[in-house]
Amino acid sequence: MKVDEWLNFFKEHQGKKLFSLSDVAQLTGIPKSSLSVQLTRLVKAKVIQRASQVWYENPFNTPSAEEISMVLRHPAYISMEYALSKHGILSQSVYTLTLITTKPQYVYNTKEMVYEYHQISKSLFWGYQNNETVLAAEPEKALLDLIYIRCIKNKELNIDGIASLINDISTDEFDLEKIRRYSKSFGPKTRKTLYQLKILKKE
Repeated sequence: MKVDEWLNFFKEHQGKKLFSLSDVAQLTGIPKSSLSVQLTRLVKAKVIQRASQVWYENPFNTPSAEEISMVLRHPAYISMEYALSKHGILSQSVYTLTLITTKPQYVYNTKEMVYEYHQISKSLFWGYQNNETVLAAEPEKALLDLIYIRCIKNKELNIDGIASLINDISTDEFDLEKIRRYSKSFGPKTRKTLYQLKILKKE
């Protein structure tokens, strides 16, 4: 297909912001081997942009970073620092889009954004809302994910490190009863950390 034909193709499908290689192959009938070469040429000519190796952005309806994050590793929902900042609870500026997934941990870098995926068990993959094309954690779940991932699972932060981060969070914005209820699924170490941070009081 020529460039103008490709532009017409994307314009005709502008209700769709992201296309996988399989999507385009199905819609055009072009074999994947040939299609990959054509799409690479379009990227080099700056007609379209890649969201990742096998995902392409619609030039007539470009996706947001949050929308792109939903396809780079599926299933996933936005959580931790980015979600808390999005909810207006974390005052620090956040430049990494942090997500929870049931797949192995993964970091994807682009010129515009760093996408950081953290693995969690399927039994803890909940507590998020579906905002049209984006899944994002509730504030209480984002906080618990943050403590569990950074402090308990990956041990990136000790209690002082997580306390320093929590100091920049407006805890008045949380439903403490919801945190107490949700925390029961995370185990005693997470609950102990909540007590140490004085987010919850022992019952």
